[in-house]
Order: sequence, then structure tokens, then C-alpha cells
Amino acid sequence: MRHSLLLASAAVALVGFSAAPASAESLSVQGVVAPYCNVNLTNVSSGTASIAFTDNQKVANLRLSCNAASGTKMVTDPLNGDLLSAAGNRINYAMTLKSPTNANFVINETDTAPGNAEAVGLFTRQQAGYAQSVANGLPLELWLNVNVENANTQPDFSTPNVFPADAAPAGTYTEVFSFTASSI
Repeated sequence: MRHSLLLASAAVALVGFSAAPASAESLSVQGVVAPYCNVNLTNVSSGTASIAFTDNQKVANLRLSCNAASGTKMVTDPLNGDLLSAAGNRINYAMTLKSPTNANFVINETDTAPGNAEAVGLFTRQQAGYAQSVANGLPLELWLNVNVENANTQPDFSTPNVFPADAAPAGTYTEVFSFTASSI
């Protein structure tokens, strides 16, 4: 009897150890990628560029970056459509926005005009859906053709105060471009 009591005690002890509850842990890891859409000048630190009044010339390099899943929209807005002097004289120009790697953001050479008419005084370009090349930063180049005599575009120089670059009155002529990037 004594022998069976010891066996029973040993069996209870073993059952007690094997019946211990199992323990498990789980870990969920997450991170957030902040949304961003921006366009920056990459070769003009002050926001001001000088040009020579000759043919077609590169004025600025830009970088468009956007990681929106819905896509990227960029608006280019030349304020006046012409280079203006303080005296009210105008030098007509045509602008081009080049993209060596993404045709969705290209603006072919266009003679701009004052106002916000699409494709004349305001230019909207977009790409639907996420693009890693845009998220990484898409290079763009702003070019101006100031319409000297051998230029391709022919402005109406008979309009008062509008001159070709090589025949304009002396002075400082200015145009302001704004570039806005956003998600679609």
C-alpha cells in the first residue's frame, strides 16, 4: 500500500508539471510613411536666375517629389506671360519644361500669355497612381526662348510695349514662375 501511495503522489506531481499552461507572446510592428509632394529648385538657391537675351536657354533645374498613392499633379504658373520691366515694357518668351525621364510632366514649347487659361498662362500636368521614380525625385528643366529674330515662335511685335529681346528698351525685365506639387 505504501508503494502505491508513493506512485500516486509521484503521478500527481507529474500531472501537475505537465498541466502547466503554455505561454506565448506576439508582436505587431508597424511604421508610418509620411505623405509628401513638393517641387524644389535644385540649381538656384536664391530663387532668382539671370538669363542672357539669346535663343533657347536652360533657366533652372527642378526636382519633383511625391509619394501619393493616388498620383502626382504639378501646376506651373508663369505670372505675367512675358518678361516685364518696371516701365511696362514686355519681352515675349516661350517656355518649355523638360523631363529626361517622365513625359507626363513635359510642357512643349509654348508662347505663354497673361492670365490663367490652361495651356497658355497655366500648365497642369499629372500622373495617375504611385510612381517610384517620382517618389525618389524626378528631375525637370525649365527652358526659355526669348524670341530673338532667329527663334521659332513669332510673337506680335506690333503690339505697343512688346519687343523682341534683341530690340527691347534698356532695363531689367522680370517674370515669376510658381510651381505647385500635390496629390491627385
